[in-house]
Amino acid sequence: MLPSHGVTLSLAGWTVAFECEDAALEESLVRAFPAFRTEAPAQARIRVLRPAAPLPVSTVRSLPEPRPVPGGGLRVEGEDYVADIAPEGRSATVTGEGRFPVDTVLKVMLAGELARRGGLLVHGVAVEHEGRAALWTGHSGAGKSTLGALWAKAGGTVLTDELVAVWPEADGWRAAGTPWNVGVPREASLRVVGLLGWDTASRWEPVGAGEVARVLLLNALLPEASASGRRYLLGTASRLLAGVETARLVFARDASAADVVRARLGAE
Repeated sequence: MLPSHGVTLSLAGWTVAFECEDAALEESLVRAFPAFRTEAPAQARIRVLRPAAPLPVSTVRSLPEPRPVPGGGLRVEGEDYVADIAPEGRSATVTGEGRFPVDTVLKVMLAGELARRGGLLVHGVAVEHEGRAALWTGHSGAGKSTLGALWAKAGGTVLTDELVAVWPEADGWRAAGTPWNVGVPREASLRVVGLLGWDTASRWEPVGAGEVARVLLLNALLPEASASGRRYLLGTASRLLAGVETARLVFARDASAADVVRARLGAE
């Protein structure tokens, strides 16, 4: 029997409760996501079951591919877990052990929730200044974590340095932190989506939306692994980049990087 849920998280305004057979797993979620816990009613639930027989923990992980199933909903299968997500993301059942399957399904469900709002879940770093945010995306090693560390050292707020939740609002776009790696339960008006580059002097460069789009499309999670999911991603990326400034931050590994970003966000 599953216990009544003891952990409810709030991510970008979406609330999800966990029901875990393994009490140790529930405790690990409490330790991992303390700032994102909430007492608000859950909009979705994730049930986590132990496999009938122990499975070897995989040392190689592939990206999740949430595939549509007949009758609606999605299935996500990994090397040592399987998950079924109900239509509209109302609930999910995960069979597996440890944090990885739970984290994976939580990300897939959050991407689906954002898609229902017309938004995306993007691999990147988002920083906030005076209620305005800039999101920088790119491949591993592009400088995202370095920029986040420089921004934090300068006293700024890093919304997140892993996965950024973005969605449209009445007069623009919104960005919110998520709990993976570095993240805070805050949101801000998204003003910039851009790329990063290295140099000995920090500067802000305008960049066309097409150049940013090519990188953004490689770093946004598909709401589902299907032709319609890919069409959605293309269309939403286009709408996002049409509604914000696109730029490249070329920066040095010093305080000047934060100065350039702060001046740009503060000038609006």
